[in-house]
Amino acid sequence: MYDKMYVRGILIRNNKILLEKINGVYQLPGGVVIDNEFLKEALIRNFYVKYGLHITVRRGRVYDLLQIPLEYIYFVKTDDDMLDPNLKWISIDQFFNIPFYQEQLKQKMLEHFPSYDEMEDVIFIENTN
Repeated sequence: MYDKMYVRGILIRNNKILLEKINGVYQLPGGVVIDNEFLKEALIRNFYVKYGLHITVRRGRVYDLLQIPLEYIYFVKTDDDMLDPNLKWISIDQFFNIPFYQEQLKQKMLEHFPSYDEMEDVIFIENTN
């Protein structure tokens, strides 16, 4: 069993992806899963508590990058406005070149960009340090 599990969301709008910038490095927004919390509920909670966003969660294909701790990554949607100053809209073109906390995950994500239809129901399962 893992000591910690994380859940993160991929949110794409107008050919841009929503990312959280921490210490000059970008990552997908989300957070920790608490005890026996369901993954989707954890993601909804993290987006609301951390960023003030109400989201709906999608699911689909799975990728496992075979590292620890385990991170589940879902495609999400929202109609809310972004208020958190750590959240940034990054164009898909810029995404290729930004510093990202998990390059292996970024490469897997880029296999599906920029097609919104392909990204619509994608789940990534990621294990990171």
